[in-house]
Amino acid sequence: MNKTIKLSVCNETSELESAILGIGLDRGAPRDINPMMRMHLEKNTYPVTERICNEIDELEAVLQQNGVHVVRPKNVSEIEQIFVRDIGFVIEDYFFISNMRHATRLEELKGISFLFDSFKPDKLIHIPKDITIEGGDVVLWNDFIFLGIGDRTTKRGAAFLQQFFPKKTIYTFDLVTDQNNSLTNVLHLDCTFQPIGKDEAIICMEGFKTEPLKLLELFPGEKLLKITLEQKVRMFPNVFSIAPHKVIIEKGFLELKIELSKRGYEVFLVDYKETSKLNGLFRCSILPLRRRES
Repeated sequence: MNKTIKLSVCNETSELESAILGIGLDRGAPRDINPMMRMHLEKNTYPVTERICNEIDELEAVLQQNGVHVVRPKNVSEIEQIFVRDIGFVIEDYFFISNMRHATRLEELKGISFLFDSFKPDKLIHIPKDITIEGGDVVLWNDFIFLGIGDRTTKRGAAFLQQFFPKKTIYTFDLVTDQNNSLTNVLHLDCTFQPIGKDEAIICMEGFKTEPLKLLELFPGEKLLKITLEQKVRMFPNVFSIAPHKVIIEKGFLELKIELSKRGYEVFLVDYKETSKLNGLFRCSILPLRRRES
């Protein structure tokens, strides 16, 4: 019998202890399930597997150097398994198995299913087939759950999560979606908004259909680091916090590095430019299982 894995995730920034990190091998045929992928297919700049694998290895090294126990999916032949955040997510001590927008992505679950026996049976939750939620749209902030509503997650997901966490407040945000425009399209909430540190966040205001008043209230004034639409496309919000004061960002985000350093963060630069062509970055690639309880 597998050793029980303790699950505990209540926010996006507490010290990370254990996580699943995606793999880039054996990706199968190129997919065109978002505008960014289609653009690179058309331009013949679709990401190369060898470079993606090197980038993920570099990310794994940074995690391990910071004391994180890293679990990798088992390979599923000809299935892309990079962005594990979408296929499952942890809230408190529950592991939710996502019901994803594109049925082809359900095959990715086979790569992490070996872990399911390590979770307490009553803590492993299958999201019903008539409710679509992907992990990239679920952003945690202690007593709050922020849920992006767009192409990948529906409003029925909010009611579903509320029954598990009656003491939490769930806010939903309608995202800008345009399957013909990689500039304006927002794949998930974490592509346009991300908490950092103890009380700050990165946001692209143009990623929301209407002004996200609750986020402006919870992260007032200078606590909200606002970025441009062009920076959103480069995936500035999709950073990853190893701890409240430690943030992983893409090595090309020099202006973001300067701003975060000014704010007192220790910044880890990782080359992830090739992987970003698939419209995902660090948060998409890492599925936290346990963060240190504060």
